[in-house]
Amino acid sequence: MPRFTIGELVELNGLLAKLHGGAIGTVVSVVPHKDGVTALDEYKIEFEDSRQLRLWSFQLTPSGITQRRVAIDR
Repeated sequence: MPRFTIGELVELNGLLAKLHGGAIGTVVSVVPHKDGVTALDEYKIEFEDSRQLRLWSFQLTPSGITQRRVAIDR
């Protein structure tokens, strides 16, 4: 069973977090590893600036945020 689900907010781990400023993104697709190795499940993550990265489970951590805040112009 995959570690994260579509729509869940996740953060990048380690060096990736440093390179991308600790970016938080949304899981938009999940491809479980063919042999059931959860650490190697592949995720497509979309960020607020529309960037998308394909990452493995071991490169991600739960964000601890339950809902993304959206700025509203007034």
